[in-house]
Amino acid sequence: MTAVLRSGKLTELIFLVLAAVVVVFFQLRVMRGKSEPLRKMEQVEAISEGVDKAVEEGKPVYVSPGNMAYFSGLYAPMTINGMNVLRYTARLCVRKGARVIFPVPYNPECLPLIDGIFREVCVSEGKPEAYKRDDVHYYGGTEASFCIGVGADIARNGASLAIFVGANSSSEMVGAGAARQRGAIVIHGTPRYAHQSTAFVMADFPLFCEDVYGAGAICSGDPVVGASLVGGDLVKLLVIVIGTIAFAVLTLAGQPVASKGGWLFQ
Repeated sequence: MTAVLRSGKLTELIFLVLAAVVVVFFQLRVMRGKSEPLRKMEQVEAISEGVDKAVEEGKPVYVSPGNMAYFSGLYAPMTINGMNVLRYTARLCVRKGARVIFPVPYNPECLPLIDGIFREVCVSEGKPEAYKRDDVHYYGGTEASFCIGVGADIARNGASLAIFVGANSSSEMVGAGAARQRGAIVIHGTPRYAHQSTAFVMADFPLFCEDVYGAGAICSGDPVVGASLVGGDLVKLLVIVIGTIAFAVLTLAGQPVASKGGWLFQ
C-alpha cells in the first residue's frame, strides 16, 4: 500500500476499490435471487436466424473467438466473451442440425478449449455423433496463415453464417469478406478500438467495442456474468460523472484543462 501511495497511483487505487465494491454488490444481489435484466441485442438474435439459414441452405456456420485470442493479458476478457458466443452458436447448430466449423486462432492454446466445447455441446444435446474433430480447423501459427486458411475454407465450403467475435484483428476482414460474397450473414465485433472499421464495413450485425461484452454475457446465460456487466457499466458512468465534475471545477479555477495545450490535449 505504501508503495502505491509513493508511486502516485492513489487515484487508480480508489477507482479499483470502487469498481470491486460495485461489481461484488451486484453479484451478491444475483446470488440472492435478484436478477439484473439485460437488454436484447439483435446481433445475438441474428445467430439463431443464421443457423436456420444454414440448415435450409445446407451450408456450414463458421464461428471464431478471434485470431488474436489469448487467455492472458489484455485479450483475455475478449477471448472469454468470444468463447461464450462460440458455445451459444455451437449449441444452436448441434440442436438444429447445422454443420459448424471452428477456425482456431493462430495461438493454439485455444484449440483444446474449442474442441472441448464442441464435444461437450454435442454430448449435452444428446447428439454425440455430431462431434467431428475435422471441423476444428487450425491453419498454423501466423496471422497470415489464419487469414488465408479461413478465406480458403469459406471459398471452398460456402457459408450461411460467419461469426468473428472476440479478440479480432483486421485479418478477419478476409473471412468476413469471403462470407459476404457467398451470401452469408456476418456477425463481427471486437473491443479493440483500432479495429472497429472491419465490423462497420463487413458485418451485417456489427458489435462495437463493449457490445462484445454484452453479447458474451447474454450468450453465457449466467446471471453472475450479467451482474458483473451491469456493475461495470455503473462504475464507468460514475467515472464519467466524477471526471466531468473534476475537469469543470479545475477549469473554473483557472487550470489548463481544455484550453489549447492543456491536459486533455497532451
